[in-house]
Amino acid sequence: MIETPRLRLLPCDDTIFDAIKMGGSVLSQTIGANVPKKWSQYRDTFAPAYLRWKAHKPLRDWWVHLIVYRPDNMLVGSCGYKGEPDAEGRVEIGYEIRPSHQNLGIATEAARGLVNHAFTHSEVKKVIAHTIPEENYSTRILQKVGFFRTDDFSDPEDGLMWRWEIIER
Repeated sequence: MIETPRLRLLPCDDTIFDAIKMGGSVLSQTIGANVPKKWSQYRDTFAPAYLRWKAHKPLRDWWVHLIVYRPDNMLVGSCGYKGEPDAEGRVEIGYEIRPSHQNLGIATEAARGLVNHAFTHSEVKKVIAHTIPEENYSTRILQKVGFFRTDDFSDPEDGLMWRWEIIER
């Protein structure tokens, strides 16, 4: 688990993935937090992610985390890494916060927690993130955490994207 001043970032293990599949009340009991009906816009992608995670043990440290906001003891989104560090020591982060809890600094705190956690692993030299190519909520979060925009590139699925990086401190 990654803990920050207001958040618990719970790594999804077998028990949590099973609870996600069984629904909100089981998930609530499993993680010890309130679970709103619509806590993630990406919930449907968790099952395929789980199969990949289950088949490749090194991913267990580098995958999905659930975000519990301590003041409300509520599940408010998900975040994590998009796979283990590559040969160059890069790991990519991503995050999402449910609309009712946006603009409270939660995504910034979660991103900062992921970055700090990543750099506790000696193989990680750089943390990266990608955004659509325009100033927005996510680009401001990355800038607050200390990322710099480094590149424009064309993603086969998403088209033109901006790459952001933060180097080991």
